[in-house]
Amino acid sequence: MNPPPAPLVSVVTPCYNQALFLREAIESILAQAYPRIELVVVDDGSLDNTAAVVADYPLARCLRQENRGVAEARNVGFGATNGEYVLFVDADDRLAPNAVHAHLRCFAEHPEAGFVVGAIEHITGDGSYRGTPHSPVLESEQYEHLLKANHIANTIAVMFRRSVFEALGGFTGYFSPAEDYEFLLRAARAFPSAHHSTVVAYYRRHGTNTSRKGVIMLQAMRRVMRSQREIVRGNPRLEAAWRKGDNYWRDFFGGVTVKELHAHLGRGEMWQAVRALNALLLHVRSRLVALPWKYRARILAAVRRRFLGVDKVGTRRLGRSPAGR
Repeated sequence: MNPPPAPLVSVVTPCYNQALFLREAIESILAQAYPRIELVVVDDGSLDNTAAVVADYPLARCLRQENRGVAEARNVGFGATNGEYVLFVDADDRLAPNAVHAHLRCFAEHPEAGFVVGAIEHITGDGSYRGTPHSPVLESEQYEHLLKANHIANTIAVMFRRSVFEALGGFTGYFSPAEDYEFLLRAARAFPSAHHSTVVAYYRRHGTNTSRKGVIMLQAMRRVMRSQREIVRGNPRLEAAWRKGDNYWRDFFGGVTVKELHAHLGRGEMWQAVRALNALLLHVRSRLVALPWKYRARILAAVRRRFLGVDKVGTRRLGRSPAGR
């Protein structure tokens, strides 16, 4: 009797004005050693040549929609797939050559898992190696660990069973651009998972990454954490994990927002600076005193330069040196 065919694996790639990187993403997906892969690229209203790039690859399907955000793009892409398993790979990232094999091997070892998680590496804009974030290989209490910090780091590290995605109802745009973190929290709460240490994807760090936008991420992460508060209420262990995670995200994206505020002040972008300051006061609040001094010093230095006309040591900027030379 012939063995059953290998299961179909679906890959969904949302793309909004990322044609510059899209070709690398597509090629990394189609170059998988695994034989049965379908790829759906969702052009989320791009203004660049995204559709033309996809057209160069007959094995990739392109769906185009008006710009509705990455959450909806992923959901629409998933609806056009048929695979028993699904991966979400953003247009500026890449899959490792044996990613699908590694994930399916982990599923075979843990048939109870609803999703499996591998490791990722960071690359620069030009694709050079940048570093490997610490990703613990967890065996239990995945939801509790996710509450404390997103140890999974990115959905490109995850392969889901189709049934899990269908049961959860997809990504929720209300939490964008942290909709992937909220989805992972729901998945970890509802289904068992398994982790392995194989590098499965490369996350590209570049100037337009949403994670570099502190104000936007602060707002999104606060929405996500508020959504978990009632869920953990009454469970002391999960409440403690929630508090740790809430402080972690306020500190992390508080630091990113301080950098934004400093940059806006330096460029004289006062409306954006006020917006960043409001985000800090609203979402970080008392945690501002917990931020490293270097962040607070940046704000003070920028304020002195912008409003008092003095540099770091108090010298007034008049277009000439103190001695008049």
